[in-house]
Amino acid sequence: MAFFIGAVITSLGSCSRYRIIRNQTDNSATWSSYRTFAFVDTNRIEATPRDTYQAAVAQVKQAVANELARRGYQQTTDNPDLLVNLGTVVKEKTQTRPTTIYEAPLYIGQRRYSWRSQDVPIGTYQEGTVSLHVVDAQRNALVWDVAVSSVLNQRRVTTDQVSEAVARVFEKFPGKAQ
Repeated sequence: MAFFIGAVITSLGSCSRYRIIRNQTDNSATWSSYRTFAFVDTNRIEATPRDTYQAAVAQVKQAVANELARRGYQQTTDNPDLLVNLGTVVKEKTQTRPTTIYEAPLYIGQRRYSWRSQDVPIGTYQEGTVSLHVVDAQRNALVWDVAVSSVLNQRRVTTDQVSEAVARVFEKFPGKAQ
């Protein structure tokens, strides 16, 4: 039992909270020619559902801007080389566990009776996904498409957590190295 608990703790400690679920790069992009970036203007989109969403998007934008600046790109509003578009989705998911033969009901009767394992819902949780699309503004072509996903807890997401998730995403960045 002690070995099992130790193995679980070790495996949980070695896993990242953030899972990159998509990472696609346009191999024809000339990353050395890009020098500036800007975020896609989302003011024309309908108002977002809550102020907390706006605050979260602002945190993600700041973290992305920091990572791009760290790699030598400058943020501008005048004719940028790259356009950065952010998207977020939060889905409610159900956690399940399979039943075991020990949970089968005691049955005496017809021979055609059979018991099958099934997934039993044990709780719900929220999973958040942030998508980052980087577009070559001159060609209007997607040059990098990446998404990161994580289970959300009930507490407020901190700036450090957002920065950590964005830094994890930028480990796969095809442009200028840090």
